[in-house]
Amino acid sequence: MKINFKKCLLAVAIIAAGTGFYSCADKVDDSDLYTFTGSTITDYLQKSDNYNYFNIICEKVRLSKKSDSNIAQLLSARGNYTVFVPTNEAIQSYLDSIYVTKDYDITQIPDSTAEYIVRNSIIDNGIAHAYLSTDFLVGALEKTNMNDRYITISYGQDTVSGKATTIVNEHSIIIAPDVELTNGVIHGVDNVVSMSNAYLPDLIEQTPNLKVFSMLLKQTGWDKKMSFYRDEDYEQNHPETITSSDFGTLECPKHRYYGFTAFVETDSIFMEKWGIPAPILANGILQNGDEILEVIKEKAAQAYPAATGTDLKEEDNAVNQFVSYHLLPERLTLDKIVVHHAEMGYAYNNPSQLSIDVAEYYETLPQINFGSTCKSHRRMMKITEGKQTNGKRINRHCKYKTDVEAGDFYEEYDVDREGILIEESNKGYVNNALNGFYYTIDDILLYDPDVPNTVLNERLRWDISALLPEFITNGYRLTTDTRWHIFPPGYFDYMQFSKECKYRYQSYYYSSLPNYQGDEHNLNGQYDVIFRLPPVPYYGTWELRITKASYPTFGMAQMYIGKNPDNLHPIGLPVDLRLEPRNVSIGNEIDTDDWDHNYENDKAIRLHGYMKPPYHNGLPAGGGVVSNSLRNCKNVYEQNLRMRRIVTQGTFGPDEVWYLRVKSVLESTATMFLWDYMEWAPKWVYSGTEPEDIW
Repeated sequence: MKINFKKCLLAVAIIAAGTGFYSCADKVDDSDLYTFTGSTITDYLQKSDNYNYFNIICEKVRLSKKSDSNIAQLLSARGNYTVFVPTNEAIQSYLDSIYVTKDYDITQIPDSTAEYIVRNSIIDNGIAHAYLSTDFLVGALEKTNMNDRYITISYGQDTVSGKATTIVNEHSIIIAPDVELTNGVIHGVDNVVSMSNAYLPDLIEQTPNLKVFSMLLKQTGWDKKMSFYRDEDYEQNHPETITSSDFGTLECPKHRYYGFTAFVETDSIFMEKWGIPAPILANGILQNGDEILEVIKEKAAQAYPAATGTDLKEEDNAVNQFVSYHLLPERLTLDKIVVHHAEMGYAYNNPSQLSIDVAEYYETLPQINFGSTCKSHRRMMKITEGKQTNGKRINRHCKYKTDVEAGDFYEEYDVDREGILIEESNKGYVNNALNGFYYTIDDILLYDPDVPNTVLNERLRWDISALLPEFITNGYRLTTDTRWHIFPPGYFDYMQFSKECKYRYQSYYYSSLPNYQGDEHNLNGQYDVIFRLPPVPYYGTWELRITKASYPTFGMAQMYIGKNPDNLHPIGLPVDLRLEPRNVSIGNEIDTDDWDHNYENDKAIRLHGYMKPPYHNGLPAGGGVVSNSLRNCKNVYEQNLRMRRIVTQGTFGPDEVWYLRVKSVLESTATMFLWDYMEWAPKWVYSGTEPEDIW
């Protein structure tokens, strides 16, 4: 809400000059132009006495450097565009303020300023419908704008009328919503749609109530480690398409962005919880940082007694460990911090009505890339959200009612650790940086001993999408875009695969397939993939499980495991992915009303190295309430349930980096391996005094 607009314009001009990417073609196809009666967005803007300035600016902005077409022409063609159009008064006020003149001549607007105003305001919805106000939820819209940036939505109240308001990017209030036109929807706004083009650490520094955390980022050097946003080598050297006889030709991602998420204590939280002196500011600069830092050093040393290093920029320093546990190596929009889609009792057509708890497990910084070794313990945070949590909670702990036979439905009880609340907004300040988001939290975030030993001492389950930071940052995880996407070798830091392997992804958002969260990752061809596994929270005996999907064309896979990705050891015999779950070598039987029989079947298939899919998720019901569990799938999908394959049991620790390799053992190039989800289970879960729950 409070942004230095001159700095923003300079930054966006530099970024736009090097990007060369827009969501539209370089030239508007004449065949796409409307020939029937009806107003397009451009028609409406041209005729409007309140919004025609925006059209004048659109005529100045070309689709790309190589294009002869402009944005006004684009908005007169077929398509589905969402446009947040500032009023003439808003544009005039904006230009007058940044150029310090009255009644600035709009026809003299520089190209960089025109680009900034126009591209920030427009979303190309592709084949999907443009956004109506009824589609808005708090947080980022799913599709990015023409600058490849997320637009955020929040809600407030008019201080004069008391009426509810819808706010775009914490700055522009929608005053004329839902103007539906033949090629999209216009929402009139009272201010130019602004974007911070600061890196995440710089945006935190610019935010008045985050001065202490900003100081800590600088003192520990994490500000520099988070100040990049795009892989420039990929920009120049990636394949544009990949072709296969199985699926034809697919476009590769145009960009490979880096991203970060920070969970941040406000200055007032530090004062309340840790008793730091009140920050003293002069011209927005912290004056008593040294005094505050001494208090934080003492508190951090108490929280991390083993971190005895004296250099704040090293990982063995307590303050450094305190700060890094707040940071994630992916750009998380609010709605993707915890993904809701296929859990039992949930309906994605009614996203505000939550059901049972869903948990995501994120590895924090420092990032351990492929082939790297640990300097310190790898750490994770658990983020939980459901109808009982009252928001998204970091490191919440409770017990669950899991006896399906008795009518239990994964209800919480005995909540002994409420968890730290992730706040949806920061008092109107912008949280959307060029390379990530920050979210304020309501307590001091620590990796105290109870986190690995209690909170994370459970069965840990990940959808594969959650384990790929680039996948999340670049906006692919479980979107409503149901096209196939393909990724070239080298796109993911945590995964390597051969050039013979074609890595595809499909969200299947609207489909009813037996995938854990609906979507699936396909490795086509003579696949050979090595995956860097997530950590375990403590040293002990753990069981590793991955998806075992079955289909006649899936072939056979040999699995390998080890700490050296160049020298992994085979585990057992190849797994035949063509065998249906009911094959005698697996022995799965669909559940009956006799739960004693069901549990006996669980034991039998476990002896064969398999487990049924979890009861927690089910088949998405076309947007209706999910009620058919993946464990059963009493329909045509019975033959290809996403079973759990027990890969290995052994001793693993948090200071180790383990790799799993999956390799096709058939010569056929028409085979496929389906990644869906994976689990780490501690020994007390799979071999304890009580049977493991089916959830």
